[in-house]
Amino acid sequence: MGGIGFSELLLLGLIALLVVGPRKLPEVARGVGQLSRTARGAWLSLKSEFQAEIDRDHNRKIMEAGQPPASAEKPADERPEPRGD
Repeated sequence: MGGIGFSELLLLGLIALLVVGPRKLPEVARGVGQLSRTARGAWLSLKSEFQAEIDRDHNRKIMEAGQPPASAEKPADERPEPRGD
C-alpha cells in the first residue's frame, strides 16, 4: 500500500479522528476516497495516453526502417521499357 504499514495507518486514523471529529469523519473519509479514485483514474488515463504515443512512435520507426530510402529506387525514365515482342 505504498510503503504505509498498519501502525502508520492507525496513527493517521487517530489524528484524523481528533482533527475532524467522530461525526464528520465518515464524510471526510468518503470524500478522500472519491478524490483518490478520481486522481488514480486520471493518472491511469494519462499513463495509457503516454504509452499509446510511445507505441505509435516505435511502430513508425519500425515501418520507416523497413522501407528502402527513396534514392535507392530508379526513376521511371531510367527503367528499361518493356518490349512488345
